[in-house]
Amino acid sequence: MDWQQKIIFVSPFFYPELISTGKANQHLAEAFVAEGHGVTVVCSHPLYPAWVPVHSNAKIRGIEILRGGARMRYPKAMPLRRLLLEGWFALHACTRVWRLRQRADVVVSVLPPSLFAFFLDWLLPRRIRRVAVIHDLQGVLAAQEKSVPRRAIVRLIHAVESRVFRAQELCIFFSRDMAQVAQEAYQLDPSRVAVHYPFISLSVENEPAKQRLIGMFPPDKRHVVYSGALGYKQNSQQLVAFLQIAARRYSDVQFHVLSGGPFFNELRTQYEKIPGPRVHFHPLVDEQDLAELYARSAIQVIPQAEGTEIAALPSKLPNLLAAGVHLLAICSEDSEVGRLVRQAGTGSIVERWDQELFLKRLDEALEIVQRESALERRSRVEPLLDQFSVANLVQLALDAEMAADKSKKKASMSIAVEEQAETHA
Repeated sequence: MDWQQKIIFVSPFFYPELISTGKANQHLAEAFVAEGHGVTVVCSHPLYPAWVPVHSNAKIRGIEILRGGARMRYPKAMPLRRLLLEGWFALHACTRVWRLRQRADVVVSVLPPSLFAFFLDWLLPRRIRRVAVIHDLQGVLAAQEKSVPRRAIVRLIHAVESRVFRAQELCIFFSRDMAQVAQEAYQLDPSRVAVHYPFISLSVENEPAKQRLIGMFPPDKRHVVYSGALGYKQNSQQLVAFLQIAARRYSDVQFHVLSGGPFFNELRTQYEKIPGPRVHFHPLVDEQDLAELYARSAIQVIPQAEGTEIAALPSKLPNLLAAGVHLLAICSEDSEVGRLVRQAGTGSIVERWDQELFLKRLDEALEIVQRESALERRSRVEPLLDQFSVANLVQLALDAEMAADKSKKKASMSIAVEEQAETHA
């Protein structure tokens, strides 16, 4: 078959990985195929959320999947786990891509991890277009913990990210805040920087008919849910502490955490011993059950730890907006998540990590979901959905002229916003 472009897609996380990055990568690769491109994916065997690889031969029609890491054994300490993932996957990715380089037109690297892309720049012929899709800035996230060893790690991450970002023909950041920070920190060429929000990957137009989750979410209760990774970015300990306090306060509301991995296991062990009303802990649901999960969620919590907001944007946010779920976002109002929630008009913002403020905003959110339906919220979000189109992201990744045009428009918009601010001042 004659493909329009032959694409090598590189990330550890891919189908049937449960982490949202894995699901997003799957849908992006499928979108390339739908546009007539040939796709080879270089990835790991599924390892999240337990950090224990599970051997998989799962296939997707039209996509060649080259997995590795089935025998890796990850240590308990998170920094060491991350370091091991960076190291072995860099070796795996470089070996696979080297063998494929003569029949590739484009390499799409999904970051982080980033070390593999550092070495790929040396291996790839200059004719191959390099595109990076950047989910978060590890240098910014790592800098939040202050210690002498951490400062050395931050310098190393900064050096790797700087080299990797500058080697790309195009860096696509998942938020405007990330793009601005990276452009300033790494002196990136503005013509090689673009912004595209995470994309909608779930059909949620109709209420799902499936009833697989009814046992977890009894219909006589309202349900407040956090579903996703648990770690530093989510301020996990404080998040679950807030939910536990709320669980004791509302007799007609159940509070749920759906996740996995070491943080999740520790929190579940800690809170499941508590008598009386408490937070309910569940594993992550399969993708086929996400629409039902969203339909059964009165409120979904979007937590962002202080200092991480400019470095990451949750990839599940567009799906939640499109589903019409009321969001309770713990973030500053002027953060990217805060701006999107306000723009969509489908959520409440807890401006800081304060227990009383959290309970106050939760009170307000529970009143809102009593008087309006998900359908009403979906109708308000409808005009914004083009911002979350995977087709637009595919075109942006492969079309250099479109990327340059978007960069010019972004610069013009920034000037206009600054002029407007000066006028109001």
